[in-house]
Amino acid sequence: MERSEASVERHWGWVAGAACAVLLWRAAAYVSPGSFITIPAGLHLPHALLGALFFVAGVWAWSRRTNQWTGIFLLYGTALAIHWGGAIGVPGAPSLEMGLFLVYLAITAAGDAAILQLALIYPHWRSVPLKWRVAMYSPAAVSLILAPVSALLPQAALQPVVGIVLLVSNLMSLSAGVLFIVRLFTAGGAIRRAAHLPLIVAGFLSGSVIALLGAAKVLPGVPEAWNLALALIPITLSIALIRQSLERQPPRAR
Repeated sequence: MERSEASVERHWGWVAGAACAVLLWRAAAYVSPGSFITIPAGLHLPHALLGALFFVAGVWAWSRRTNQWTGIFLLYGTALAIHWGGAIGVPGAPSLEMGLFLVYLAITAAGDAAILQLALIYPHWRSVPLKWRVAMYSPAAVSLILAPVSALLPQAALQPVVGIVLLVSNLMSLSAGVLFIVRLFTAGGAIRRAAHLPLIVAGFLSGSVIALLGAAKVLPGVPEAWNLALALIPITLSIALIRQSLERQPPRAR
């Protein structure tokens, strides 16, 4: 089935991040032989603004309360800012374009790993085992390692790798949202209030639902503009991390 350039561009604009629960099939489709990879052309203003909001939220939380929670959140905000900014297209240089896309993909995957890591350690501070962290950040590492040698590899060999990285990244992001919901229902009342878990879950659910309804054209207007609702995720997370009053605090980041 042929796809227009515009539809493919929207596809890459959506493929990663917290709102992709129903888009996993799009990532999985790239594992199939004969599929293709393309890069979005240009920056969409709503996406650029959304990326700026992710970055500002991360820096704000880090500057107000510098600890390992906000350090991981800063990584998430920075990675998602780059993700929503979009990959860089290089017309006429497909090998260079693929290399730049793999770097972009690595940054996006690192952001998805960071939000999962935060969900694993908040609000009950604990250290994530090293083997877990290696597993979570390995999709980003694989993509980054392939970037400088992508020109030497056939695209048919890269397509399954890209599809798997996208799929795993989306699953990590989705798992993070599920974990925060689980925390909301399993934490005691005092911890729930001190950690502002209802606020975090409200941000995840409302932002994701609005963005997905917009993408499906259920809501009026330009579908891409509704992605701005995803800003509720970093905004509510940053407020919670700054205002949390938990007894057990994480180590101060160095």
